[in-house]
Amino acid sequence: MLQIRDEHVVRVEQGRTAGRWLMVTVVIAAVFIPFIVLPAVQSFFLYAPPFGRPANPDAPFNIYLNCFLNSLVMVWAMRVQGRLDRKFAALFTRVIIVHGAAAFIILLSREYYSNQVMLLSAGLSVILGLAVVLILDRGLPRRVAVIGSGERCALGLKIPCDIITDPKADLRAYDVLLTNSLTDLSSEWSAALSHAMLSGKPVRHLAEYVEEDRGIVSLDHFDLEHIPHGGLTSYRSRKRLLDIFLVVLSLPVTVPIVIVGAIVVRITMGGPAMFVQQRVGLGGEEFRIYKLRTMAMARSSEPGRATSEGDLRVTPVGRFLRRYRIDELPQLWNVLKGDMSVIGPRPEWTVLSEAYTKELPVYRYRNLVRPGITGWAQICGGYASHIDEVKNKVGYDLYYIKNFSFALDVHIIIRTVWTLWTGFGAR
Repeated sequence: MLQIRDEHVVRVEQGRTAGRWLMVTVVIAAVFIPFIVLPAVQSFFLYAPPFGRPANPDAPFNIYLNCFLNSLVMVWAMRVQGRLDRKFAALFTRVIIVHGAAAFIILLSREYYSNQVMLLSAGLSVILGLAVVLILDRGLPRRVAVIGSGERCALGLKIPCDIITDPKADLRAYDVLLTNSLTDLSSEWSAALSHAMLSGKPVRHLAEYVEEDRGIVSLDHFDLEHIPHGGLTSYRSRKRLLDIFLVVLSLPVTVPIVIVGAIVVRITMGGPAMFVQQRVGLGGEEFRIYKLRTMAMARSSEPGRATSEGDLRVTPVGRFLRRYRIDELPQLWNVLKGDMSVIGPRPEWTVLSEAYTKELPVYRYRNLVRPGITGWAQICGGYASHIDEVKNKVGYDLYYIKNFSFALDVHIIIRTVWTLWTGFGAR
């Protein structure tokens, strides 16, 4: 045990050293990219013929001012804390503050400005800030201490942690302190944690931290009171407007793809190009979902079942459509109709939904929000075909419902793009 702990300390120290070098690299990038690379790129695309109009004499100052704003956002993004989607939300707030304040000052001073430069710079700040947040979130190790008897719960953590049993131990060396209880602590532990908190160390409940770290709710400890019902209703209304906007924006690209896909399916498989099935949606209401057909036509005597890994019913063309989720694109019509959302729990076939609800009563809570084309469970767990995978998927779905927000939706969209690129979870 001592040898394992020593190896853990060595790994943590090596990780912290690598983390310091990573921070230095990000700082250098925050200076080099905005002041060396971006001015040349913006000048070329905005002012150099044949791409843009002739440059104003004051244009260089305007460009370098906005490049300074890019650098400021990158440096400020290094300070964001918390869960990844909350880091995204904090980043967007910083972009609005920095570029909004600069625009306000420029307008008051009546200095020369370019709308194209300011808009491009704001967009670049978002991209560069996201890159900083993601790099530091993945690259900086955290040294975690579990206070008292938390060995079994600590096994759920994806990162190494130390089990501290001595209240006199120095807790200031850790980045976060975890405990099974924030109230039932001895006077010695209360004093030790108080000193650690005064030195700026966060103290978290172990179960909450494990849930946040893994992005999944424990079904054994889930309670309906965890779901914010008031916020659920208000956010659902705003999200409906966002869904319509995203679908309309994507139609020029998705409609031709669906038409070509339908023609290919009809030629290679014969029969109908569309697969239509009853699914369970918001509030348990049933609706008809539309997909491009990816399987050979089933005999009427064959019982229906969920798609499994390496399912022989999937044709070669269907496998390609599933690999890049092209078969899901007709569901944009379901989104326009209001049956679905772009982001949410995956709608299940009515037959399987009834079976899963009998086996797993908390399954019905997935219907508190509109089902989605993509979602937290899809990008984290992929498809589910048997009850153990379903339990895992429900844990992800309940995590989304419990923590839904615009920032989490943005996180899911970014992860979805990566999923489409890698083909993770395709069956």
